[in-house]
Amino acid sequence: MNIKPVCLLLLIFVIPSLSLSDSTPVSKDAVELSIDKHAQLLLSDTTVNAISVGVYNRGKTYINHYGELERGKGNRPTNETIYEIGSVSKTFAGTLVAQAELEGKLDLEDDIREYLNEDLPNFQYEGHPIRIKDLITHTSRLPKFLPETINTILENPTDSSAFEIHEIEKEYSRTSFFNDLREVLLDTIPGTRFGYSSVDTELMAHILENIYGKSYNELIQEKIGNKLGLKHTGTSLQTADKEKLATGYTTNNVVAPHMTSSLWSAGGGITSTLPDLMKYAQFQLDKTNPVSMRSHELVYENGGDRIAYYWPVRYDEENGTYYSHHGGAFGMQNYLFVFPDKDLAISVVTNQSIDGTANRLLALAGGILSDLK
Repeated sequence: MNIKPVCLLLLIFVIPSLSLSDSTPVSKDAVELSIDKHAQLLLSDTTVNAISVGVYNRGKTYINHYGELERGKGNRPTNETIYEIGSVSKTFAGTLVAQAELEGKLDLEDDIREYLNEDLPNFQYEGHPIRIKDLITHTSRLPKFLPETINTILENPTDSSAFEIHEIEKEYSRTSFFNDLREVLLDTIPGTRFGYSSVDTELMAHILENIYGKSYNELIQEKIGNKLGLKHTGTSLQTADKEKLATGYTTNNVVAPHMTSSLWSAGGGITSTLPDLMKYAQFQLDKTNPVSMRSHELVYENGGDRIAYYWPVRYDEENGTYYSHHGGAFGMQNYLFVFPDKDLAISVVTNQSIDGTANRLLALAGGILSDLK
């Protein structure tokens, strides 16, 4: 779950980058030099313990790890380190929706109640139903989180908020989720106004399960993981992988709880390694793949909000149209950027989640992007 507001992604273009030192060894290419430089700059911030950085640039993948996962232990992250990727998980749901659409399993204009075995007469406003397209663009007008007590906690977050939310979520069942959904009253016509929501994505995962007759994690493995060779990505950790899950930290280097949910984990519960994330990023850059290309198609636009299949869509003259998503867990944060016109992707991950972490990651990614102009 992303427990911090999503930062304005355009910030990466106003953060100044540092010039490369003339004395830097020539044995490393420009991408490696840039990764090292900006990672070390971030590590100079004493609030940061560890960083993993991945860059895919025109056919070559770079993956580097820095710092230590636990202070004083010298245990640098590795390619086997598993991170909680928070709301970047939503883009996996978008990929599955695009696949289902291409297979003729659903249509974006469909009333979502066609796929629900629930009586939800409240899922409409003045005769306008919530459609599939409203879920994948965060315009359904459903709450940001359920139960509503989580939203109340996040209105005035404290150092203990992560632990309070963790206790709520681990006891919150799918039955309770649908009971709460029956009480929701929409405040406007779905599809007209953006409102970021993890509830949207959890409900979409349930719909996908009903369409295919398989669990959401099975769909992740079958339709994404197996095809891309993602060996350590999913909503459920295998026993052998549990010890590889990074320890996360919240304010004052307090060990944060790991994400626990009895829902579908589509909104923020996927775990992955950096090599898997870079394979996923490369898939997102593949202009010959109909699924990735469909998932990038613009579905909603209103003012500054431009959304594809859970992907925020951005554009500037330097980089063309690009896609980016932030993910925040209780003790980890990451950003994934995909620049199709540049054949470039950047993934930055840290096992820290405090005020300012997102901006620090933006600065790191923005510095690399600036160096690679």
